[in-house]
Amino acid sequence: MICGQAASPRSGALTGWGNAWLAGLVSTDEAIAQIREGSGGPDAPHTVDGQGLALGLGWLRTVGTRRLRLVLPVPGDVSGLPGPPATNREALAAGEAIVVLGPTPLLVLVPSVTAHGPAVEGGLESVHWHSATGAHLPPPPLPLRAAEYELNEAIRTATAALLHLDRAKAGPAVLSVLRERHTDEPTPLLAPGYPPSAHALLAQAVRIASLIDLAARDDGAAVTAEEIDRRSTTLRALSAAVRRACESAYDAFDPSQSMAR
Repeated sequence: MICGQAASPRSGALTGWGNAWLAGLVSTDEAIAQIREGSGGPDAPHTVDGQGLALGLGWLRTVGTRRLRLVLPVPGDVSGLPGPPATNREALAAGEAIVVLGPTPLLVLVPSVTAHGPAVEGGLESVHWHSATGAHLPPPPLPLRAAEYELNEAIRTATAALLHLDRAKAGPAVLSVLRERHTDEPTPLLAPGYPPSAHALLAQAVRIASLIDLAARDDGAAVTAEEIDRRSTTLRALSAAVRRACESAYDAFDPSQSMAR
């Protein structure tokens, strides 16, 4: 999963608002409301290790949780996961997971989704995070500045490559937004306790993630197998930078940076 439901994955809501709640920056009711909203179903029975969100948050504190870290693994890159292989496979299948820092050994929360009723009838989806024991402490995500630099470099590379490959059919909507530099204050996407630079990076990642989805719907004007492969490689590289930017943004929690509500 790249970061866009994907730039704000379901586990991102639990990570961000769980961190704010653990630090005492938000009430239990607010944390639960925001986790539900970010999990795609405010009325659905989301759970943490088989318990409702209120008890699940309490359980995290009871086991000694200091903070939560979002991981977005993809085939070929599970470096943010702590193992063992069985846990990594589960997280990889889900496309997202939360590393729980503090307990010894550390824990991993892996989400699964349950549908309630037909989608055509407005059925709900509930998210159920279950815990598994991790094997080792994985390396942290990139620092914010490094992730921002990597994403901007990937955007520049992708813009040049798509202009060359797509020629006259470059996808004006895609290229124009890739070129844009948003200097206005981004809408906060994270909980209190995250610095403005984390909000800005996540907002940029969300925007680029939606463009990747748009660009991936066809092959543009690429006609040969080589051109199609180069275009796909370009989008995969951009997607990887978006994913790492999301992980960095969600990992930048700092209670001293609590923004005015």
